[in-house]
Amino acid sequence: QSLTHLAAARSVTAMAGMLAHEIRNPLAGITGAAQLLAMNASDGDRELAEMIGQEAKRIGNLVDRVEHFGDQRPVERQPVNIHDVLDRASRSAKAGFASHVNFSLEYDPSLPEVAGDPDQLLQVFQNLIKNASEALADARGQIRLRTSYNSGMKFAASGHRIENLPIQVEVIDNGKGIPESLIADVFDPFVSSKSNGTGLGLSLVSKIVASHGGLIECSSGDGKTRFCVRLPIWRTKKESV
Repeated sequence: QSLTHLAAARSVTAMAGMLAHEIRNPLAGITGAAQLLAMNASDGDRELAEMIGQEAKRIGNLVDRVEHFGDQRPVERQPVNIHDVLDRASRSAKAGFASHVNFSLEYDPSLPEVAGDPDQLLQVFQNLIKNASEALADARGQIRLRTSYNSGMKFAASGHRIENLPIQVEVIDNGKGIPESLIADVFDPFVSSKSNGTGLGLSLVSKIVASHGGLIECSSGDGKTRFCVRLPIWRTKKESV
């Protein structure tokens, strides 16, 4: 299923490369025209011109997000302390969009280092925390960040290889949950339970996790939504032989 999500993300990559340039050209013209109109317009017309500019900017941001799928470079892996990544993500969230949320940190201090790119992994958990915080509307909202080691988790990769994914990171919230009809497709591009969502955030998360050789799962029910990311541990070349 994770490989299917990756294939779906790659299809978005192809579409992004084909459309991005064609969209940007007329978009620049629309933005420029809106700015010129706003300079000489009446108050009522200026408001409409500014609205056109804002919507053009929103389309531009959407194109930027789609273009992120076009980065096909292999991940430059290094040893990463996953707890440092989670602390950075939660501190950033508390200072901004998740200031209304109570965080619970349940870390396994004995975890070995993860093999990955710290900035990309930060992007994964910032996105998951942001989604969780948006599902929490009141002061009783809570996000749990939990890490553990599961030596029995293995993944049958291509080429008859077996990948070990013992590092388990969970982002759990007690929000409104994800509709059952969307759970199976939640990582597919353009699928969203939000009225104003683009459906690209979780698809990009799935792509980054897959590029790290990992897996991501989602479950929702009984007042709890859980995203579980499974990642490989860091091994030196000598250890990998």
